[in-house]
Amino acid sequence: MRRARWALGGIGIALLAVGCAGLDVGNVIEGGMKLIQSGDDIKGAFTDIDEPEEVELGRAVTAMIGSRYPLLRDEAVTRYVALVGNAVALQSERPDMRFYFAVLDSPDLNAVAVSGGYIFVTRGALALMRDEATLAGVLGHEVGHIALRHHAKAIKAEKRKAALKTGAEVGASFTRASVLTPAIGLTIDGLGEAALKGFSREEEGESDVVGFRYAVAAGYDPAGLRDFLKTLQDRGAKETAVSNFMSTHPGTEERLKAQEALVAKATTPGRRNQARFQQALAPIQKR
Repeated sequence: MRRARWALGGIGIALLAVGCAGLDVGNVIEGGMKLIQSGDDIKGAFTDIDEPEEVELGRAVTAMIGSRYPLLRDEAVTRYVALVGNAVALQSERPDMRFYFAVLDSPDLNAVAVSGGYIFVTRGALALMRDEATLAGVLGHEVGHIALRHHAKAIKAEKRKAALKTGAEVGASFTRASVLTPAIGLTIDGLGEAALKGFSREEEGESDVVGFRYAVAAGYDPAGLRDFLKTLQDRGAKETAVSNFMSTHPGTEERLKAQEALVAKATTPGRRNQARFQQALAPIQKR
């Protein structure tokens, strides 16, 4: 089962990288509207979503992000990132979920997890990494948000907002006439903004812990995420992109200390694969 998922993940990301920019964002958001309508009762806005809903909303948010940032049109680089990401994702609490990885062709510094298994990393973030272990640590963190279902809270909150904006009361039915309003579109925008800005300090810390574990279980050096956080801390005051990222993803110092403690307890060195990382990312490092 896991071996089959690995192969599907490698192929799937190529499809995502080629096809995302061609998605009709309006049609995908319409799919999100239908999803929110699908509950017979407004109580659906106050319950957790299931995995099919995660995936459907994830597609809508992915389309929104894809309309804002161009995707890197380099299949080899994207496939490499996907292979590393899937190796880590297989160690998560949701090994049978299909994960998709893509690179945003932007100098901005960010890594984004979207519900349903969609993960993005920017060209700017990759430029701060020195080896594959660092990439695995960062992607492990993003996988952690999805594996721990951190999006559920944001999705539930946005569904509540959408329900309230329709003017419906608890116990009233969702009818097509009452919910086909811009409120649902705002739900997709709200989820996209939340994904781009990051999660709460508590949720970021939780993802750091499990992401560390995923990367180590996949055979990577345990210091990968720590090294990335250390780079952020060292360069934060000097580079605008880094300082902007840290302003929307607070708690770097605390997260770094937590990672250092985990690294100190690690018993296996793991691999770093620096040469392979540099060779794989050479096309974008020349820019």
